[in-house]
Amino acid sequence: MNARRATVLTVVGLALFLAAITLGTAAASPIKWVSVPLGTHQFGHLRSPDGIVAQAGPNEVGFKKGGTGCGCMDGPGGPVSFDVARNGSIWLFDVLNHRLLVWRSGAPAHPARTVRLGSNLDVRDFALGRDGTIYLNAVYAEPPAGDSGANLWALTPNGKLRWRAKAKLGNALRVGPNGILYSIGGARNNGAWTPLTTSAGRPLSLAAQRRQTVRFQPLAGGMHLIATQLGVHEVHFALVDSARKIVRAWRVTSHTRLALEPSALTPSFVGGELFVQLDVSRQTGPLSEHMVLGLRQSGAMQRRFSLDANALCCYDGTGASTPLRIASDGRLYQLRTNPKTGASIARYSLPR
Repeated sequence: MNARRATVLTVVGLALFLAAITLGTAAASPIKWVSVPLGTHQFGHLRSPDGIVAQAGPNEVGFKKGGTGCGCMDGPGGPVSFDVARNGSIWLFDVLNHRLLVWRSGAPAHPARTVRLGSNLDVRDFALGRDGTIYLNAVYAEPPAGDSGANLWALTPNGKLRWRAKAKLGNALRVGPNGILYSIGGARNNGAWTPLTTSAGRPLSLAAQRRQTVRFQPLAGGMHLIATQLGVHEVHFALVDSARKIVRAWRVTSHTRLALEPSALTPSFVGGELFVQLDVSRQTGPLSEHMVLGLRQSGAMQRRFSLDANALCCYDGTGASTPLRIASDGRLYQLRTNPKTGASIARYSLPR
């Protein structure tokens, strides 16, 4: 992280932090911080996965050829997004081949089937609804005459069109509480969550999307999560209830440089713990590791482990990506790609 970016994060973090203080003051309730001192991060102690739930060889998934490093050029040079369905099937966006690869639960060796998306469709991201609906952030590369320009697509699990609608799309698609599809981020607020559908999977109007946009991540029970960065060694997380009261707040500190990167892993509750992800890096050099941290609502010792932050090859930092995901089964999944060996998805258990 360069100095300019660190300054920006600090200023933004302080602004959001003051907003959080305001919320707590409005509810006439002081903030009770849970201190989470991490000390100095020990690099190189990466957790091994419990298993590999999906894998595809270099001839089964597309990678760009040429260039240097991992073989990437402009734009994604290989798959950068995946999802896990409620039935345990694994879905990988094979961006260069314009398709989704699908593995059955318990059969990781090869994809069981494909869902073709059309070579004329520019797909920026996808997500799976609770009922199996495939949601796409997509537009035609060359729109047919009279096309509406609708950029949110809902497909059946076999890839047939259910509906299209115009949507206020940001950086990524995520399914939130009650099965509502959200778009995260945008030009004015990188942390905004905009609902795109109802809980029944029907599209919302643009007016309803704008009206219902919230600044922070929605959680079940009307709760919201505020995540802020105050400098390169301190990050705060706070739970805010529907009465705008901060009910729990964690102050995470480290002697090692920390970076709040919500695009890597969407925070989730598992077994009463809030699991979040922070990037840790050496004083000099590139990003090194993802640290997954379980925040307990008590002051007990917090759980944490590290994963390789360079496991995802061929991502140029633009557009949507999903390197990590906590699925509905309460387990963590990581996408790992390499043009020489192909793509795989690893699974890690989380304490309950």
